[in-house]
Amino acid sequence: MNFIVQGRNSAVMVLMGAIALTSTSLSFHPQPAQAQTAPTRSTTVANNPAIADLAAHLKKVGAKMYGAFWCPHCTRQKEMFGAVFRNIDYVECDPRGENPRPNLCRDAGIKGYPTWSVNGKQLVGVQSFEELAEASNFKGSRKF
Repeated sequence: MNFIVQGRNSAVMVLMGAIALTSTSLSFHPQPAQAQTAPTRSTTVANNPAIADLAAHLKKVGAKMYGAFWCPHCTRQKEMFGAVFRNIDYVECDPRGENPRPNLCRDAGIKGYPTWSVNGKQLVGVQSFEELAEASNFKGSRKF
């Protein structure tokens, strides 16, 4: 019995030592401050005038995106546009969200998020730039 307890204690000590050694070795090898990283989607969007032109066009033709602040698909759609999403007419459907307009969602018959209203048609779900360009008759560059 004493051998089993001692064996367990030794195993625990070895495990604790391995954890301590690993965490100590990690702390002595910091990453360089100027590490090279791949461009993020937002920097790619910021450098793509076709996306900015599409956002401006969607606003011009009266397109709207209906969504809810808690909706992960809505967040994904917003992130696709990056900073130019501010040009999109976004309608918050949840009364708890920022600048909510649930009455507009109800009147439009919105059943799921995100839903785009473009040229009298409803497009449900995350839409690609190409799908939005097609639905809105966008004539600009499609090098999204």
